[in-house]
Amino acid sequence: MSLQKEIPIHDFSRDTKDSVPFKFVQLGALTEYDFSRPHRHNYYEIFFFSKGGGEHLIDFKKYPIKDNGIHFISPGQVHCLRREQGSLGSIVLFSRDFFLFGSDSANALYNFPFLNSGAHPVLDTTPQEFGEFAPLLSQIQNESQKDINVFAEILRSYLKVILLKSLQLFNERYPDHQMQQGSVFNRFRELVEKKYRGNRAPSYYASLLNITEKKLNEVCKENTGDNVSDYIKERVLLEAKRLLHNTEHNVKEIAYFLGFEDPSYFNRFFKANTGITAGDFRKDGN
Repeated sequence: MSLQKEIPIHDFSRDTKDSVPFKFVQLGALTEYDFSRPHRHNYYEIFFFSKGGGEHLIDFKKYPIKDNGIHFISPGQVHCLRREQGSLGSIVLFSRDFFLFGSDSANALYNFPFLNSGAHPVLDTTPQEFGEFAPLLSQIQNESQKDINVFAEILRSYLKVILLKSLQLFNERYPDHQMQQGSVFNRFRELVEKKYRGNRAPSYYASLLNITEKKLNEVCKENTGDNVSDYIKERVLLEAKRLLHNTEHNVKEIAYFLGFEDPSYFNRFFKANTGITAGDFRKDGN
């Protein structure tokens, strides 16, 4: 299978027929999830490593696989799992639609800062903390072997507990990155994920949120340290790097996909913000 087919250019901001509703996978010595090549999915994955070994490349950053580590992968993120022999764990996979079924909040998943390309996709826990997930994962494993259409609500309940428990640990480790549910920044993040390819003006997002551009900049700086323009720019650059590094689409195709009408402007934009051209980035394999 070519990388172009493996990692197609398309919108990862919503579920498709390729999205896995829910699945539990046990990571033993050899499994179908030992991906040594970069890839991405249109669903969420939570890796629970009871025994570490190896590394996990997530959006160009290397994270060691440690004992009692929890790794979060969101739709569209490029990742590459290289486990050493003897590393053990499990994976919980789920789609947006599965999690949000019956929910009043369409952006509930944005309340979890480690999801949706979060700044901290890895939680290293103590044996005691990790042990609190064990009975939940055991129940999920048992229930997932039954008819998902009948027992979906039970699985969804266990999944919500796992995410809330993870959020509790996240807030303890990163108090500066706590987010209030339904906050303006959460809604801004969700809008950017859906619309960054066609709209990069801060005023556009401020208008959708019914606040001033100045207020939106304050909110964005408070949560990320960046102003709105820089936050959107970094999102565009991240997607450009994902596509350049992991697909065979040419620079012109990538430029058009990212909303640049002029490929030469995309090249100038990329070089101005990375120090190298898009072509050199691809050749260097950064």
